Amino acid sequence: MWSLLSVALSGYIGVTAQQDGNSKKSLLFKTLTCLMLMWLLVFSNEMTNARYWVVGGLLISLIAEAGYLLKKHSKFSFTALIVAQLCFSKSFWMQLSGDIIWWLPALLLGSAIVAFFLLLPKLDRLVFPVITMGIILIQLNWAAGEIWLLEASWQAGTGFLGTLCLAFAALQFAVEDYGRKVSIRRYYSAYLHLAAQALITASLII
Repeated sequence: MWSLLSVALSGYIGVTAQQDGNSKKSLLFKTLTCLMLMWLLVFSNEMTNARYWVVGGLLISLIAEAGYLLKKHSKFSFTALIVAQLCFSKSFWMQLSGDIIWWLPALLLGSAIVAFFLLLPKLDRLVFPVITMGIILIQLNWAAGEIWLLEASWQAGTGFLGTLCLAFAALQFAVEDYGRKVSIRRYYSAYLHLAAQALITASLII
């Protein structure tokens, strides 16, 4: 309980510092947040392969965050973010067993196509990066959603919710940040991203 509260407080301070323009403070507390999440994964019960992949995803996400906050190597940061999402995906696919529920990926793909065309005028030259990340996030949501539908447990539901938060965070980030809009909504993606990481972590320890 106290560990989760510490994660929430550290994440809140990190995003607030980012909003205030204090990149170094933001990076410090976001690093602390990721380290606490990794600590929970490593030291709560026995390590599994799925946990190793989430730890890797958190670490790579932190590298991507550092590049973004310090305004260096933006292409590298984007690539690192993609790799982190693939690590999270691997952790869910490893847990999946049983028949595939085909209507779920169809629903996710249909929703993604509708969202893409609605946002197309705002994306400008970011179409290819958005499509790339969208495909990766769809299969991530698919894997987590499959587990939730098959198991119908709080644990699986938490993981699925985390992947949905990750998808919405990426969508918000593309529109508000890369769209060069200075808005308080820009930081919603940061809160959602941290919430996604916390929920994905929680799905493996609760």
